[in-house]
Amino acid sequence: MQNPSRLIGVITAKAFQSEQRQLLDGILEQAQKLRLSTAVFSNIYNFQKYYAGTEIENKIYDLIASERIDGLILTAESILNPELQQYIYQKMIQRKIPVIVTGAELPDMTCVDNNVMQDFEEIAKHLITTHYFTEFDILTGFKNIETSQQRVQGIRNVMESYGLVLDDSHIIYGDFWMPSGENLAMEYITKKRKLPQAIICANDYMAYGLCDKFLEYGIKVPEDVTVIGYEYVGERFYHAPVLTTYQRNRKAVGISAVNALYQMMTGEQTETISTKGYLVTGNTCTCGVNHQQLSQELQKIRREQYYVTLNFEGNFEQQLTVCRSISDYIHTLQEFVYLIRDVKGLYLCLYENWCSHDFQSTSDSDTNNEIMLCYPVMKTGTYSDEPRVFVRKNLFPYTPEEHMQNEILYFCPIFFAGRELGYFILQYEKPDVYDSVFKDWLKIAANALEGLRMKNDIHELLQCQNLSEYHDTVTGLYNRNGFLNEINIALKQALPEENFMLFLIRTGLFGEHGSLDTKNLSVRIEIENAECLKKIISGKKQFCGKLAEGLYALAAVGNYTETYPSMIQDKINVLLQHSPLYSEHCSMDMLLTVSDLFPITEHNAESYLTILQKLLHEKSNQLAEKKNSINYQEYLTMRNAMYRNPSHEWNAQKTCMEFHLSYGYFRAAYKELFSVSFHQDLIQSRISYAKYLLLTTSENLTEIAWQSGYEDEKYFMRQFRQITGMTPSAYRNYH
Repeated sequence: MQNPSRLIGVITAKAFQSEQRQLLDGILEQAQKLRLSTAVFSNIYNFQKYYAGTEIENKIYDLIASERIDGLILTAESILNPELQQYIYQKMIQRKIPVIVTGAELPDMTCVDNNVMQDFEEIAKHLITTHYFTEFDILTGFKNIETSQQRVQGIRNVMESYGLVLDDSHIIYGDFWMPSGENLAMEYITKKRKLPQAIICANDYMAYGLCDKFLEYGIKVPEDVTVIGYEYVGERFYHAPVLTTYQRNRKAVGISAVNALYQMMTGEQTETISTKGYLVTGNTCTCGVNHQQLSQELQKIRREQYYVTLNFEGNFEQQLTVCRSISDYIHTLQEFVYLIRDVKGLYLCLYENWCSHDFQSTSDSDTNNEIMLCYPVMKTGTYSDEPRVFVRKNLFPYTPEEHMQNEILYFCPIFFAGRELGYFILQYEKPDVYDSVFKDWLKIAANALEGLRMKNDIHELLQCQNLSEYHDTVTGLYNRNGFLNEINIALKQALPEENFMLFLIRTGLFGEHGSLDTKNLSVRIEIENAECLKKIISGKKQFCGKLAEGLYALAAVGNYTETYPSMIQDKINVLLQHSPLYSEHCSMDMLLTVSDLFPITEHNAESYLTILQKLLHEKSNQLAEKKNSINYQEYLTMRNAMYRNPSHEWNAQKTCMEFHLSYGYFRAAYKELFSVSFHQDLIQSRISYAKYLLLTTSENLTEIAWQSGYEDEKYFMRQFRQITGMTPSAYRNYH
């Protein structure tokens, strides 16, 4: 038996995406050449912001604490969530082993990346020396990030060396996604912007959006204008014409990262290679398609499409659904493992007590000491069919003697609705990356595993019985009976110094619309509302309920100050008004919230509720009277738009002209209708949206200020403090 090789860990995200696959091609290929084994840790969803239920997938990165790992490579640009970035960074520091980072500069770490500026210099040289162009527009990324400016600077450097000038009017800032390209195309189509000789896009996705819109409106590429992309994400065959793009040499970066890590681990010198990219020609410039290159692309997509068809036409999901034991489940996985492309081995690793009703994986510090069971689904070597027991920190169940040279392993989380169940290990013989088809396979496997757990859990069945009596079946919140029952219990157990806080929230979502589409939308908004309200409650004596359609309630027993209910009421309004579906489909006047703080007396929950329902009814009548006012709907439409898009440059004078009203009349009417001046309401809309971002995202203050309509971060912080009495950071920490 060979001695076990060194094992390097690769931290990435959404490994099946084109950019990460290119990096991994280089990492895995070079690792095998140096006789290193590789363990790749990747999530599946990789959301940029927090999403309840899926954040648990990121516990897969706890595995990098394993002492089996001798070195780490972090593909930093793949990790989108800032909090996750920091979490992984701290984990790496704790390991005290060699670390290499690609795609970003991190303190005290060796970093490897492409020279983006140099790549764009090559693009500019090609357009000037091959096509003899002198006039370019550049569609780059966000204005405030370095990589966007590097792209522009590369073009400017070359133009200046040829005596050409890049005017700022030819620099357009986008968001690295297709709508940016579509929007720019419409500027050319509507003659707002003159067509240049060539348009250079900062990535392929924006180039696709540009070319797709040109095709729709009859602008010919490259006859009317040449378009060049960047990154070479490998989806050119879905768009016309076939894009000319510049290959960012991620594979070379991957090779360089392994070489640098190997040198740090062994002290042996390794070969230095160039990470310079190269042009991949297509039909969006007159160079034309390289047919051999295009043939390779088509072969890849045909092969992937073959597996898509296999999955679509099979009954994998149905077969898993009817499984009644873990043995049935494993046998079904074995039957359908052919749906995963080119895998050599597949192992399911589950927590020992994954199927227990009260199972939750332990805290971060203890998780890696938990007992796991490994079920071979597609086994290699001398494996038996029996599950093996191992400790999670060991990553996999085989011993060092069984650990062969040059293994390629992928660790993919398996979870359901915030419950971590374990992970799959995929084993490859040659350098390879699973594709998006496996992502869907994994989702099906996870859903079925949770279904199997529920079938064998009598506690779950009892909970389902209780749901119909005390819970709302759509949202999972307490219904009226359940809400009142819980409050009465809490009131009886209240201490003398405690008081009772109650909120009623009327969303008014359903109106009198009866169409199926409207009802489906209403249900989705109900669920969204419930998720928002659940974020408010956090203690044993705090309750949330849905009392009727569009009527919700929050209650809490504790020692609260007189000002506390108004602060929580504001938080409720912020979360609901700016939640995606509610913001898109509901008006400002469809949300009404009332609250009060009561002393603990002999009253029961029903009597407290009656008091607030009367107040809610009075406020509803007052609002109804205002709705009958002349031009109310026009003013409301404008107010809705202002709260949905606070970063827009709203101007009272311009609005008056649109309404054909005098400035004085507009101001008076606005204040009469909404009990606040237009100017103050504009400030409130911006601060309200800033609060929402502070409550629901981890974005930095500069980004939040910009999204909320403030170009000056200091002015934003000063105005936020004037309105709320605290700084944005203090507000985020407090809530």
